[in-house]
Amino acid sequence: MSGKRRILIIDDEDDMLETSSRLLRRLGYECATLNDSTRVAESLAEVQPEIILCDLVMPKLDGLEVLKTTRKMLPDSLVIIITGFATVESAVNAIKEGAFDYLPKPFTFDQLEVTVRRAEEKLNLKAENQILRSQLEEKYNFDNIIGAGGGMQPVVETIRKISASNTNILILGESGTGKELIARSIHANSRRKHGPFVAVNCASLPNNLLESELFGHERGAFTGAHTSKAGLMEVADRGTLFLDEVGEMSRELQAKLLRALELHSFRRVGGTKEVQVDIRILAATNRDLEEAIVKGEFREDLYYRLNVLTIYLPALRERAQDIPLLSLHFLQYFSERAGKPIGSIAPAAIELLQRYNWPGNVRELKNIIERAVALCETKEIMDGDLPERLNGKRGSLFQSAPNLEMPFHQAKSEWIETFEVKYLQGLLEKHGGNISEAARECGVDRKTIHRLLAKHKLKYHDS
Repeated sequence: MSGKRRILIIDDEDDMLETSSRLLRRLGYECATLNDSTRVAESLAEVQPEIILCDLVMPKLDGLEVLKTTRKMLPDSLVIIITGFATVESAVNAIKEGAFDYLPKPFTFDQLEVTVRRAEEKLNLKAENQILRSQLEEKYNFDNIIGAGGGMQPVVETIRKISASNTNILILGESGTGKELIARSIHANSRRKHGPFVAVNCASLPNNLLESELFGHERGAFTGAHTSKAGLMEVADRGTLFLDEVGEMSRELQAKLLRALELHSFRRVGGTKEVQVDIRILAATNRDLEEAIVKGEFREDLYYRLNVLTIYLPALRERAQDIPLLSLHFLQYFSERAGKPIGSIAPAAIELLQRYNWPGNVRELKNIIERAVALCETKEIMDGDLPERLNGKRGSLFQSAPNLEMPFHQAKSEWIETFEVKYLQGLLEKHGGNISEAARECGVDRKTIHRLLAKHKLKYHDS
C-alpha cells in the first residue's frame, strides 16, 4: 500500500474522473479531481499532488500546457498523460517534454494500477536518494571531521575555502592519514556533489589493467575483452575522480592521463573515438613527487597539472591532541558493531595511545581500537587491552631459549615460521591490513605477502 500519496486527476470527462478516482482510492491513494484545466494552477497549489493524471486533449488548456505549469510549480511531481489511441505520438512527445508516462484510452484497472505504482516507486526511490545524499553531506560535513577544532583545523579551513572551486587538488600525507576522507569531504561540499565520486587506487592494479580501468576498452582490445566497457573517467563525468597513490602510476600512463586532463577527452583502449568528459581530479600520494621528478619517475608537467592546490595532512603523531577524540569515535563504532557495552577508555590507556609514534597513523589507531574492543571484557578499555608495542615492549623471538631437544634444522624451521607469523601480523596490523603498503615498506612484492599469508593460514582483507 502506498499510504496517502496525493493524486490529482485532470480530465474534461466527468465519467473518467469518477471512475479513475474510485479505483485509485481503493488502492489507498488520496484523490482530487479537476474538470476545468484552466484552474490547474489553483488546484496544484491547493492539493500539492505528487502524481498528476492528465488528459492530453482538452478544451482551452491541453495536457502539454498542464505539464508545463506542473513542472514550474511542482518540479518533483510526476505527470502521467492520458491519451486516445490516435494521439499516442503526441503522448510520446509529451514524455520528451518531461511527462513520466502515458496511458492509452481505454485502459484497464490493472494498467492504471501498474502505471501509478511505477510512478510511486520512482518517487520513493527519489526520496531515498535524497535521504542518502543528506546523510552523506552530514557525514562529510567539515565540522564533523574529527580534529576540526584541533590538529586538523588548518586543513579544514583550507578545504572549506577551496571545495567550491573546480580546481584540481593534490592531497599529500603519510599512509593512513585520511586522504580519501578529505577527498570525499571536498566532493560532498563542492558544486559537483550531486555527481559521482569515483575512487581508484593506482597502486592496486598492474599498469595494463589500470589503463583499462581508467579509460575503458573496446571489444577485442585485448584477450578477454569480450565486450566494450566504460572506464572510471567516463563514470566520473560531471563529478570527481579521486586518484589515490598517483605517484605509483607508470610514466606511460601518466602521459595518457596528462593528455586527458589537457583536452578533457581520451580514447578507450583499442578505440579511435574521442570520449568527452567533465571531471575534477583530486589526487593523493604519500611520496615526495618533487623527488620522484628528479629521479625521472614522475612527469613534471603532470605534477603541475595536478598540483594546482595542495593540502598537506599531518601525521597522527603531529596531532596527538586529537587521539582521545578519534579513539572514542572508533570505540563507539566498534562496540556498537560488536554489541558490547564499552563506553570509555581508561586514562592509562589514553596516555599510552598519545605517547605512541603511530607509523600507521589513523588507520593503525582504528585497527588497534577494533582489536581492543574484541579483547575487552569490561565496560572500559584498559591499557592491558592494547598491544605490547604501545608500551615500548618489543617481544623478541629470542627471549626464550631454543628447544635443544630438537634437531637443528627442525628448531630452525620452527623459529623461522614463528618469525614469519609475528612479522606479518605486526606489519599488517600497523598498516590496517593494507597489503600494498605493507609490501612496499618491507621491500617485497604483494604476491610474496599473499603467499606467506596462505602458507600460515592468516586471513587479512586487503584494504
